[in-house]
Parts: sequence; structure tokens; C-alpha cells
Amino acid sequence: MEVVDKEGDRVIIKVWDVPTRLLHWVNASLVIVLILLMLSNDGMEMLGVEESVRDSVMQFHAYAGHLLILTFSLRILWGFFGNTYAGWGDIRPFNSGFRQGVVGSIRWYLGGCKSKAVKYIGHDPLASVFYIGLVLVLFTMAITGVLLSGIEFKLFPGTLFTGSFSAAAAKGISHALMEVHESGFFFIVFFIAAHIVGLVIHEVKEKTGLLSSMVHGRKYLDRNDLK
Repeated sequence: MEVVDKEGDRVIIKVWDVPTRLLHWVNASLVIVLILLMLSNDGMEMLGVEESVRDSVMQFHAYAGHLLILTFSLRILWGFFGNTYAGWGDIRPFNSGFRQGVVGSIRWYLGGCKSKAVKYIGHDPLASVFYIGLVLVLFTMAITGVLLSGIEFKLFPGTLFTGSFSAAAAKGISHALMEVHESGFFFIVFFIAAHIVGLVIHEVKEKTGLLSSMVHGRKYLDRNDLK
């Protein structure tokens, strides 16, 4: 734990390193771009826009998805090389303390966030559960997205696996892959909504600078609240 400064009963702690912050915002931006492109395609389909235009939008979606796979993979790797709070050990501390933290956070939310919340330097245990789900969903969407781009747009590396498919097989597999891919889309939208709501609540209740910490890397905590 690196204490940057002390202000009375408050301690300023350096939490998020530069690569963690940079990859966080890059990945978040790409996810939003992918969602907007998907929604744009659906909207144009409802308005009867010709298929060639919609195909161009979805091809851009595929390119952005491949870029997200690259940057998200870098974040996965950084979890093994980054500082304590960027590492996977902070996101998945599966022990009794982690379970108690998850239950405590759920009770705090269900209780209307009226009591004093337990503050964590790194990832909140309940948030970690969502992050783990996000990683699994993004991994699934990456696989299905690569295969779909190989079938529909002949993009590498999807073509390595789909190049030998017959037209009939490609159509059937594409439909199944799209069902899985779209299911992941709904989870991502839910995650973003939950993330924003949780962020606002913690900003108001805890006043640790949770949002700004992902900009400058520092959190502000009371000495007695360090976990």
C-alpha cells in the first residue's frame, strides 16, 4: 500500500497504476462503441434501411470487436504483472473474508445504504463478482464474434475456423452464434447500468473519489476504514 499523502484523518492512497487506468477507459469506450453500432444496425433495420448500409455498420462493429479483443487481452495479461490492486488476486480473493464482503455489501444495498459501508482500497468483493461474470461473458462474445465475422465478412482469424463451412452449415451455425452473442449483449448492458448505479451510490455515500481514482489513480480513505 503506497500512501501518497495524509490529510487529517484521511489518507490518500495510490491504487490504480497507469496501464490499468488507460486500459479501463479504452475498453469501456470500445464497449460503448460496439453497443451503439449494434443498436444503430437494429434501428436501421426497423426503418427499412438497405442491407448494404447495415452490413457496413456491422463490419465496422466487427473491426471494433477485434480491437476490443486485443485491448481486453492486454488487461487480462496486466492482471499478472500490474500492481497489487490491478492483479487478479485483488479481483478474485476466494476466501471467507471475500464471501463475508459480498454478503455484507448485499445487505448494505438491501438496507437502503443507510449504514456505514465497509470501504476497500481495491475492488469491492461484490463488484468483483460482476467483474468475473463480465470477463466470462466477454470471453464468450469474443469467440462468437470472431466466428461470426469469419462467416459474414471473411475476416481473419475467424476464417481459420469457418473457411471450410458450406453455405448451409454457415447459415445454421451463424444463427446459433448470434443467439449466444446477443445474450452477452444484454448482460453487458445490465452490467453497465449496475456499474453506473453502484458508482453513484458509492461516490455519494463513501466519498472516496471512486470515479476520479480511475483518472488520477488515487483514493481517499479514512484511516479506520482501510481494508
